[in-house]
Amino acid sequence: VNTVPLIATVIHPSMRPRHWDLVKKFTGKDFVPPYENKEATVGDMLELELHLHAADVEELSDQSSKEAKMEKQLADLQERWAIVEFFMEEYQGSGVKMMKLKDDDFEMLENDQLTIQGMMGSRYLPTFEELVMGWQKSLANIADAMVVLSDVQRTWSYLEPLFIKSEEVKKELPEDAKRFAIIDVDVKKILKVAENDRLIKPALNREGLYDTLEDVQNRLEKCKKALNDFLDAKRRIFPRFYFTSESDLLDILSNGNNPRKIIHH
Repeated sequence: VNTVPLIATVIHPSMRPRHWDLVKKFTGKDFVPPYENKEATVGDMLELELHLHAADVEELSDQSSKEAKMEKQLADLQERWAIVEFFMEEYQGSGVKMMKLKDDDFEMLENDQLTIQGMMGSRYLPTFEELVMGWQKSLANIADAMVVLSDVQRTWSYLEPLFIKSEEVKKELPEDAKRFAIIDVDVKKILKVAENDRLIKPALNREGLYDTLEDVQNRLEKCKKALNDFLDAKRRIFPRFYFTSESDLLDILSNGNNPRKIIHH
């Protein structure tokens, strides 16, 4: 009575060669599985006496269906992330492209990380462990690198007009201006490589990228601190400077001997 449902279980599409090896093992029978023998009959299945191994078949059914689900999720991950590109915006007509992650892609990244986390807790992880661990690392690299890259771009775009275009800053902070000039080259190189890659997954999983971004981030913070200390000193001398932006303040300081250029402030 129980044999037909058990046969239906073992010929389910989720069954893979590794599962048929388990059937051979718990039945103790050597046979050619249906995926290899297209002429297999119900009689061949009856000879396996699956009713004597009902518990094993049910366990196998659960394993094959759960593994099939993981298999599909991993295939979907590969398909999705094979086409995800940066959203690029040109920075102030300079030709330099700023890299962003679209909101939908960021939401997808978070969801996919949760999916991988769920797989990590599955009892059937060993079958796909190498793939799952690879995706865990890859998605974590995307998330971590994007956070630092966003901070680098934000700080660089804030400091670039001040350190590159302000003669006052170059005069008052010559060492930091030289440091920023090197950083400027490094940031543009990072962004150019990302622009050429276009695809987020390979771009943000590039060997050594995260360490490079952290180094640039630290050097930018030194420049930012030096600039803030310089501007704070000017504000303490003339408190009304607290009510002007950094760029306006630098414009005022740079043209202090030319009233016509600063009168609009």
